[in-house]
Amino acid sequence: MDLYAITAYTIGIALDFIFGDPRRMPHIVRVIGFVIGKGESIMVSLLGRSVLAGIFFWIGIVALFVVAYLILSHLLFITDPWLKVVFDALIIFQCIAFKDLVKHVRAVKQALSKSITKARQRISWIVGRDTDRMDKSDVCRAAIESGSENLNDAVIAPLFWLALFGPIGALVFRIANTLDAMVGHRNERYEKLGKASARIDDLLNFIPARLCCLLILGFRNSLHWRHLRTDAIKHPSLNAGWPEAAMAKRLNVVIGGKMYENGQLVQTAEMNAGAPQPTPNDIERSIQVMSYAYFAMIAIVFAVTILPIPWR
Repeated sequence: MDLYAITAYTIGIALDFIFGDPRRMPHIVRVIGFVIGKGESIMVSLLGRSVLAGIFFWIGIVALFVVAYLILSHLLFITDPWLKVVFDALIIFQCIAFKDLVKHVRAVKQALSKSITKARQRISWIVGRDTDRMDKSDVCRAAIESGSENLNDAVIAPLFWLALFGPIGALVFRIANTLDAMVGHRNERYEKLGKASARIDDLLNFIPARLCCLLILGFRNSLHWRHLRTDAIKHPSLNAGWPEAAMAKRLNVVIGGKMYENGQLVQTAEMNAGAPQPTPNDIERSIQVMSYAYFAMIAIVFAVTILPIPWR
């Protein structure tokens, strides 16, 4: 058992659970975003907006942060191993976001108790669709969908890569996920340049998304996960449908259906069709399920950490 690793993981996870994302504290995701923005201009000037440029762009951004991490962690370790523990704990702290995820989802439920106008405003913070014509059920569905999808991206996936490769695994995932969020779009500007970022993010999320599905279902219902494929593949994302389908099944509510994008009505496929529409109480129930999944994933991380994995 690596005492240093166990200590770093414990502190990092505890910091997120207690503090979330302190807005006044420098955050690694904001640093990554700044470097991506500057790096895009440099790469486009050299190679244009081609797929090849996108591959080099992804490699360059990831390599820059990985090398910086390795140099800093080595210097801290040779100074005092416990300084590296603190450094790793801060990396882990900033690569996961359970506290903020719960805060934003619960804020939607609280806003619904005041007015639909406040709820629409609050849900607009966590979804990309139009919110000005949402009714109460639309808001509840959007909150549960967003919470389920982001449970994987913000919590389960970084913890999965942390378990396998240590803090550098969580860091690489967070960089890749940020690259996808910033340039992995299917539009004229990023269709080619962002293709590598989008595909690599899909790859890195493939196993975690399905693990997230199992964790959401829970032990008693885990045998049903194979039957969720019909719903999961309805989602345009390769991975996001799995946690969403699992949450719909676990809560016995329907998610998906009508929504507005750019002023146009869009009818998306329903998951768990035929079930009741979700209510504000179901938003709170979804938070409870996410919490169970989170703590189960933490247990997995520590169980894997004590294994003698040679490359970690």
